[in-house]
Amino acid sequence: MRVLTLIMLSVAFFTASDALLASPENTTLEPNTLDLAAPQITESGLSLQQAEQIALQRDSVSKSFKQKEQAFTEQAIATDTWQDPRIKLGAQAVPVDSFDLEQEPMTQLIVGYQQMLPRGDSLTHASESMMAMARTQTALSQQRDRQVLMKVRQAWLDVVLQKKSLDIIQVNRVLFEQMLDISESFYATGRQQQQDVVQAELEISLVDDRLERARSELVVAEARLAKWVGAESMLFGVAVEQANLQLPGLPELAELESRIEKNPELIVMREQVISRQKKLDLADDQYSPQWGFDINYGSRSGNNPDGSTRSDFLTAMVTFDLPVFTENKQDRNVSAEKQRLQATRYQQLDVKRVLLKRLQAVLGRLQKLKDRHNLYKNKVLPQAKQNADVSLSGYQSGVVSFFTLTRAQVTELNALLADLRINIAYNKVFAELQYLIGEKS
Repeated sequence: MRVLTLIMLSVAFFTASDALLASPENTTLEPNTLDLAAPQITESGLSLQQAEQIALQRDSVSKSFKQKEQAFTEQAIATDTWQDPRIKLGAQAVPVDSFDLEQEPMTQLIVGYQQMLPRGDSLTHASESMMAMARTQTALSQQRDRQVLMKVRQAWLDVVLQKKSLDIIQVNRVLFEQMLDISESFYATGRQQQQDVVQAELEISLVDDRLERARSELVVAEARLAKWVGAESMLFGVAVEQANLQLPGLPELAELESRIEKNPELIVMREQVISRQKKLDLADDQYSPQWGFDINYGSRSGNNPDGSTRSDFLTAMVTFDLPVFTENKQDRNVSAEKQRLQATRYQQLDVKRVLLKRLQAVLGRLQKLKDRHNLYKNKVLPQAKQNADVSLSGYQSGVVSFFTLTRAQVTELNALLADLRINIAYNKVFAELQYLIGEKS
């Protein structure tokens, strides 16, 4: 019969469509994403640029944010799609005494199609909310990249600090050995007492203790850097000779504050505000009725009493709901979304306030460190060197005690190490400034 043929064709069509969509030839797979080739590390050691590149490639947290961004994008596309239609296949008014489809005039074989339409602009609003969440994940990935760069820069500088500290201490150990030779020579000629020799040996032992402490701190610093770049990248150590410890200048405050607006932490909050606004719009859509239509085609077999063929029936209906009782449902949902939106806006203001305060604190620390650097460069270091030279000449002339000489040498050593720590501290704080303003170099 024609209606059975129609039913069989419909079922065959939908089955074939599902099989076609599910076949491997029509499945879209995401291409494999390959990391960029790792930089080649030479025997000179790991440079800062290489450490940054390796750390970004190794970081799995940033990759997870990127995957979540793709997931939200796919979900946004899926959300902005109508509901699947419903197909009805059945029989109506079939006589149960004979099950003869031609016996009664009201017996029909029915094929129906039902489709519900989206409520208001709910699909668009839901999709835009998902896209805002996708952009949030992108901003979180950028924020993570900034954090990784800041951490790896500071860890790399810690290694440089310990290596350069070792060099300074070892150079000064040679000076203390020379002082020991002088004291032994003077003692042999009777110009000085044995206490000077013992004091010189003690000072060398104390310098050796400093060397051991610096080596221990170097091991800790290298382990902290290896956390970001991997142990295999630390085989040749760090390229200390490539370390530029000059104090970089600072842009104008107005420029820095404008660049704060592009900080990923703020972008995250802006996108969350957008997402909340779209959810509020989605709650407002609940006041709109949801429309749908239902079309049924009924096929009848047999003939009328006058011998004519029985006519088929077509039924078409429109359905919609009535959001009448809104006081405890739609009104409450809209009020809740408004509260969440306002709470997110308050969080956005707080994040901006925190970033600006953090910027001011960083600038203050940088200025103080720069003042200390200038003090050491212009006064402390020259005075410490002059004091050491004068003390050595005075000791050789017999007018300065050996204790005064050793104190002068230790003071110069401490001044050199303090100046190095100031320069490293400035660059570490500057790395935090780079996180805030997004400077990558």
